[in-house]
Amino acid sequence: MFSFASNAVLSKARAMYGKRIKEKNYNELLNCKSVTEVALYLKRKTTYEDVLQVMDESDIHRGKLEEILRQQLFYDFARLGRYDLSVGEKFFSYLISRAEIEKIMHSLMFFKSEKSGTYTYPLPPIFENHTKIDFYKLSDIKNYDDFLDAVKNSPYYKILIPLRPEPDSEVDLTKLETVLYTYLYKIMFDIINENLKGTYRAEMKDLFNSYIDLSNLVRIIRMKTNYNLSKEYIFSSLLRFGTLKKQQIEKFIESKDFEHMIKDIENTRIAKKWLGEKNGINNNGKIDDNAPKNMRFKKCTHYIRFSKSPPVVLMSYIFLKEIELLNITNIIEGIRYNVAVDEIKKILIR
Repeated sequence: MFSFASNAVLSKARAMYGKRIKEKNYNELLNCKSVTEVALYLKRKTTYEDVLQVMDESDIHRGKLEEILRQQLFYDFARLGRYDLSVGEKFFSYLISRAEIEKIMHSLMFFKSEKSGTYTYPLPPIFENHTKIDFYKLSDIKNYDDFLDAVKNSPYYKILIPLRPEPDSEVDLTKLETVLYTYLYKIMFDIINENLKGTYRAEMKDLFNSYIDLSNLVRIIRMKTNYNLSKEYIFSSLLRFGTLKKQQIEKFIESKDFEHMIKDIENTRIAKKWLGEKNGINNNGKIDDNAPKNMRFKKCTHYIRFSKSPPVVLMSYIFLKEIELLNITNIIEGIRYNVAVDEIKKILIR
């Protein structure tokens, strides 16, 4: 069991949550007319003030602003993780791995879109001192071998070698993401099983398992309805965690049509509560990719307020901060492309 300085960790995380972007802030952000206005608002009226101090107000563009804002998530990781050393290095190792994997995925997405060299924002020193990845190399990869060279001293090297694409083939980001997050979730579930007991363990497992289950269901629905993918590929693209049994998943994948698949999926406990027309699947058979995040938002909002478990409250804060950043990014994108305010509101998670 972790030796948590419970009151300190709970108080710190909840105090930081209290300074989140609220409904009034979202409405004011939605009234901004440009990316510059959004940046200035965040700098002057929110907790993003510190990271935005380095921003050059005469040269603000969407990509750079999003990069700077995302630093706040890493700094909050660091602040909460080191707030009390009793939080434990094992738990912090998950935060380190999570930050690394996010950096890897973003770097590869930039590489695939031929934008290498633009992904340059730094990790806080507390992360850089723990990682084995060469982030300078990772920010400017030209091919998969460059990528492997950047991670060669890290635990990701061995698991990513088999995913090296054939000559003249593209990197399969879906499979790569699955492999990386399978590795990450194994770390977390090992930590949970070895260090947490009773309610602490049950709440933390619920926080992860529910998200994994719903993410797998959404991925199955999307892959079967939108893409001509084999059953083998779909199954290999799912996370091997969660509460759904292998036989259930295989049944969904092998459904002869959408109607039968949805009927089977809706009989699961998690789908009964979190999917359906209001939460994820509409009458046209389309799935809302944000369904897992909507569910996570509601669960984390509950846990951060009522859980007595420091690790659960800490993780809930981290997940809620990510959703906040997603909302800000969607507002920036909407303003940039002149999307109507009412349409932007529909995709915000709150």
